[in-house]
Amino acid sequence: MADGTELADADLARVDWDAEEFTERTFTRCRFDNARMVDLVTRQCVFDECDFSGVKLSSSVHHESAFLRCKFRRAELFGAEFHGCKLTGTVFGDTNLRPLTIDGGDWSYVSLRGADLRGLDFTGVRLREADLEGADLQKAVLRDADLSYARLLGAKLKDADLVGALTEGVDWRSVEVAGVRMDVHQAVAFAASYGIRLD
Repeated sequence: MADGTELADADLARVDWDAEEFTERTFTRCRFDNARMVDLVTRQCVFDECDFSGVKLSSSVHHESAFLRCKFRRAELFGAEFHGCKLTGTVFGDTNLRPLTIDGGDWSYVSLRGADLRGLDFTGVRLREADLEGADLQKAVLRDADLSYARLLGAKLKDADLVGALTEGVDWRSVEVAGVRMDVHQAVAFAASYGIRLD
């Protein structure tokens, strides 16, 4: 496959792309079940509505690539890196996401429900309307992230850093927040969610 290739509705289950490098390739509605992509490097590639069930993406590195409305189930992302990537609407389920490097990017509408995200750094990442219900975000760094209208029901944020994050529309009432670092504006919003009036 040459750089710039476009594939649609392809069955790529169990392909072995370990240590491959892709530039500006587009995959639409492709299946990658149980494929090997360890050490894969992508640059400005697009994966649209692709299925990554059981895929091994350990130590892969992605630069300004997009994973749009994709499904990662039982996938292995140990040590993967996402630099300026877009993951809008992508769903992660029963996937190993630690450790993971995230350098900016747009993760709006992503589903990380129940995910183990302890200690991950989401500084400046757009997580608008993300589903983080039940996620473990203890000691995670969310400085300057956009968490507007994110669903955090039952999420664990103990000792997380939220300074500078946008949290409009977040319901704090069911979130574990012991030790969370907040700025003044967030603290006021948090108090308001409990009906507290600050004069």
